[in-house]
Amino acid sequence: MRRIRSFTVDEVQERIDAVPRVSLAHLPTPLDECPRMSRAVGRTISVKRDDCTGLAFGGNKARQHEFMLADAIAAGADCVIQGSAAQSNHSRQLAAACARLGLDVYLVPKLDEKSSPVQGNYLVDYLFGATVLPIDPSQSSAARKTELAEELRARGRNPYVVGMGASRSLTLGAVAYVQALLEIVRALPEAVPNWIFTATQGSTLAGLQLGCELLGLPTRLVGVCPMTADHEAYLKPEQIAGLAQGAAEILGVTTQITADRITTTVDYVGERYGVATAAGIEAIRRLGAAEGILLDPVYSSKGFAGLLDYCQDGRVPEGDRVVFIHTGGLPALFSYSEDLLAGVHS
Repeated sequence: MRRIRSFTVDEVQERIDAVPRVSLAHLPTPLDECPRMSRAVGRTISVKRDDCTGLAFGGNKARQHEFMLADAIAAGADCVIQGSAAQSNHSRQLAAACARLGLDVYLVPKLDEKSSPVQGNYLVDYLFGATVLPIDPSQSSAARKTELAEELRARGRNPYVVGMGASRSLTLGAVAYVQALLEIVRALPEAVPNWIFTATQGSTLAGLQLGCELLGLPTRLVGVCPMTADHEAYLKPEQIAGLAQGAAEILGVTTQITADRITTTVDYVGERYGVATAAGIEAIRRLGAAEGILLDPVYSSKGFAGLLDYCQDGRVPEGDRVVFIHTGGLPALFSYSEDLLAGVHS
């Protein structure tokens, strides 16, 4: 296979800087060394703190919204639509971003088991002034967003749809994680990580994969998916590769990323999306007790559980340097108190 030309960090940065963007996140986010956890697992562990992006309790979507909402504004949008689970991190950060930018935001959360009482991410949605239009758990979020967009256009509005089913916004989300990869490389100039783990549905992993290819890095990427293929937001490896290809096009580069280059696993989902797992709760406990860093019960805890499992069974060799990207989601902790206390007290 023909190798593409490797770029320097500055060359990739120039291409990212040419993409329209608004300022929302506190960047670059910290890369915290984790000495106690590293000693415990026999690998050098660092955590990329995208839970510290600043906007509405932080999270990975804040850096992605910088590109998505710039695109919305350029398209003349006056409102933005998103919808997912009641405890959606994306919706919470979108509501804050739109409040800052003066855009109306419409959210169509599912009335699932975490929608009552109103707390965590769901509570924050209301506090940022979002128009919240709940749907039945059996309804398709993507379909309802499309319907709502049509309703709003009929009323003279110009909506912009993000999240599942909105390929343009997902591709721009991948561009944001090329930027995150550059931040990691700048923070570790003499020690390129052997591995990067993160909990992801698609855009985050796509951007990291593209960034590694553009810089010619040998880093192995593992995306721990929080949902199985029966969930409407699930993306197959070929779809994730497609996001990387789309991000490359936006950046004006070529890529050879195809589905066989994408490593994603559903081995740590547990019962289903949104349900905490014993391994995830143990990951929250271990990282919290070792480093004072909290994980969330839906995404990052399952991602870190995957990292620990890869270390325990030797798939990550002893001595390797591993970066874990913390994607945020911490407000959801308060909706899972019974599960988390059971895990702590067991």
